[in-house]
Amino acid sequence: MRSALGRKRWAVLLAALLVLAVGCGAGGPRPTPGAHIVLVLRADGSGRVDFWVGGGMHSDRALRDLGERVTAALFHGKALRPTTVEPGTAFTFARTEVPQAYGPGRHPVFGVAGNDVRRALVAAGYPGYTLLIRLPRVRTSIGSRTRPPGFEYSWKTSPGGPPPTGLIVMHPRLLHWAVEMALLAAAIAGVMTGFMNRPRIAFAGCAVGLVAAATVLASDAVSGDALGTLGYLSGTPLTLVTKLPFAALPLIVLAMIRLLRLLTTRAARP
Repeated sequence: MRSALGRKRWAVLLAALLVLAVGCGAGGPRPTPGAHIVLVLRADGSGRVDFWVGGGMHSDRALRDLGERVTAALFHGKALRPTTVEPGTAFTFARTEVPQAYGPGRHPVFGVAGNDVRRALVAAGYPGYTLLIRLPRVRTSIGSRTRPPGFEYSWKTSPGGPPPTGLIVMHPRLLHWAVEMALLAAAIAGVMTGFMNRPRIAFAGCAVGLVAAATVLASDAVSGDALGTLGYLSGTPLTLVTKLPFAALPLIVLAMIRLLRLLTTRAARP
């Protein structure tokens, strides 16, 4: 009798803990009400749209169909890949890939079609929505105001407010990338000079290589996006070139080891 009563008490306690955990959000964060869009434009000219809603969607098929309509409104006339439903880490969303989202060049542009998106969402019962646009890491502008690389444009549209509209212009520049590559070349040359048998020249070479490599890492190490946005590189070559500045990290380690070795050798001399 006591054993059965003990099991019943444990069951009640576990049930209470489960209810408390769910109430405190152990089931994961819930999306805020309304529709939400994240639009990503890549440096190779492709794009992606992630779409989810905070309630009112009763099936994955309905979410997929609405996500496809929203993407079609954002990229009117563009070829779209089939929309898929992804589980995500917090909530389910629809994802659509756009192979050619914009045309790379000296000043690529992307028009924000907020009116078309609103019509598609209002017809589905979502008059308000949020829109976040992530662009290649180059300078961008809407109108006369220029934004730094990495800036994200975001809008929160209320049911009665104006939808997001405008023309985003990208301003890729090769100057920063060229300076980074020149510094990286100087770092390589300096570290190689550090292994000469003449201690003074070796010490100076390592010091120059260390400073140049550290400058590369401290600067914008992703400025290779300009090469893709300009249309010079795409795909795997663009990925490799974009990551090239990170080669400065082993150069820093090598230069520091060599400098310590030179200093130890000098201190050990009588």
